[in-house]
Amino acid sequence: MQSSNIRNIEISKQSGIWSTTTGNKTKLTEAFLSNCHVVLVFTAQYSGCFQGYACMVSDISREISQDWDFTGLEKVYGVEWIHRESLPFECTQHILNPWSDNEAVQMSSDGQELEPQAGRQLLLLWER
Repeated sequence: MQSSNIRNIEISKQSGIWSTTTGNKTKLTEAFLSNCHVVLVFTAQYSGCFQGYACMVSDISREISQDWDFTGLEKVYGVEWIHRESLPFECTQHILNPWSDNEAVQMSSDGQELEPQAGRQLLLLWER
C-alpha cells in the first residue's frame, strides 16, 4: 500500500486502521473475503523504504475517517501491524514480482499484488 505521506502510516500504526482509494477497494474486499489472510506492505512516496507490514483484519466498512491527510481516502478497515520497522529499498532490489512484469518489488504501484514467493521473500527480510 502506498501512502502520499508518512503521517498516514503513523496514524495507521497508532490506530490499527487503514483506508484505501476506491480503485483498490474491490480488489482488497475480494482478497479478504476469499482468503482472510491479506498482508499489506506499506511505503510512503519518496521515502526510499517500506515502513512495515500489517495483516488486514476486517472488511472495508461504511465508516468514514477524517484522520487522513489525503481526501481520496474515506472508508476504513482494520489492520494489525506485524512489523513497524523500516526496510530500505536497497535491501529489496533482488526481489522481483512476476505479477508486475518482473519489476523490483519497491517499484510496485499502490495496491499491486505480489506473487506469493516474492511476498514471502520480502517478509522474510523483516525477520532477519
